[in-house]
Amino acid sequence: MVNVPSLARTAGCESAVVDWLDAVGDIAGALPQLQSPDPALRRRAAHQLSDALATRFTLPGDAHCEVSEHRVRTRAGEITVLRYQPPGEDPPQLAHLSLHGGGFVLGSVREAVNDRLLRHRAAAGGVAIFAAEYRLAPEHPFPAGLEDCLDVLHWLIETAPGLGISPDRIGIGGISAGGNLAGLVAAHARDSGLRLDHQILEVPGASLHIDQDASYHQSNALSDFGDLSETRSAYLGGADPQGRWTAPADIPDLAGLPPALVLTAEFDPLRDSGERYADRLAAAGVPVQTWRAPGHLHGSMSITRTSATARAWQGRVTDFLRSRARLPLSPIS
Repeated sequence: MVNVPSLARTAGCESAVVDWLDAVGDIAGALPQLQSPDPALRRRAAHQLSDALATRFTLPGDAHCEVSEHRVRTRAGEITVLRYQPPGEDPPQLAHLSLHGGGFVLGSVREAVNDRLLRHRAAAGGVAIFAAEYRLAPEHPFPAGLEDCLDVLHWLIETAPGLGISPDRIGIGGISAGGNLAGLVAAHARDSGLRLDHQILEVPGASLHIDQDASYHQSNALSDFGDLSETRSAYLGGADPQGRWTAPADIPDLAGLPPALVLTAEFDPLRDSGERYADRLAAAGVPVQTWRAPGHLHGSMSITRTSATARAWQGRVTDFLRSRARLPLSPIS
C-alpha cells in the first residue's frame, strides 16, 4: 500500500499539506462507508470526513457574516441557495455565485469547510456570496447539475433588485467540479446575451479528458483521484452528450467571457488542464490572473489554519473580489 503522506513529503509538498494528508488517512480509516457502493452512504461519510478536517485545519469564518437560506425553484424542482452577507449597513451591489466541488458526485453547501471559507470571502471580499446546491451524479447525470446552476443564475438576475444587488454585477466561481460548472455557466450566459462580471476557477475540472496530461500521471497518487474514466462514467451516465459542452475545454470560442482568476496547485492532476484553459482565455483577449500554489494538492487550499500558502490563496480570491467590487485591496498574507 502506498504511504501517501510519505510520498507527498518526498515529492516536495508543503509540510502542512503532509500533516493534512496524515489526518485524512486517520479519519478516513474510521469511515468505511467512504467505499460504499451506495452514493448516499458515501456522501454522508465524505461529509463527515470533510467536517472533521475543516474543524482541525480551516480557520473559522467571520462570525458577523449573516447567512440566510433561499429555496429556488428550478426546471426540476427546488434547490437550496445560501446567501453570505458581509457585515455592514449597506448591502453590497456585487454578487458572486459559488459552486462547490466534489467530483460531480459528492459535496454540499452544508459542509463546514464551505461555510468557513465563504464567510471569510464574503466579509473580506466585500461581496454577497450565494452558494448553490446542484443535483449530483450518478442519480442525476449531466446535464442536471449544469441546468440547476443556470437556473440559479437566472433566479439571481431576476430577483437581484429585491436582494439588494445589481443584476449586471454578478459573477460566478467554483472549485474543482464547481470550477467546471462555473466555466460552462459563464459561456452559456455569454451566448444567451448575459454579461457576467467575473469568474473565479479554482483547481478547475477544465477538461474531462486529462488522461495524457503530465500532471495527471505525476500527481494522481497524491490526490487519490483514481480512475478518471469512472468519474466520467458516473457524471455522463453512459450517455452521449450529443455535442454539448461537458467542460470549459469544449468551448470553441472564449472571446467575450468575463475577466477570470484561475488558481491551480503544483501537485494537482487537474493542473495542466486548468493552466491550458487560462492560456486559452488570455489568447482570446479575456483579462486573466493566474497563480499556481507551490507545494499544494487538489483540495489543500482549505487548510488556512496551518498553511501560509493556503491563506495566500484565499487572499488572492478576496482581493480579486474586492477589485471587482471596486474596493481598496488588502495585502496578501
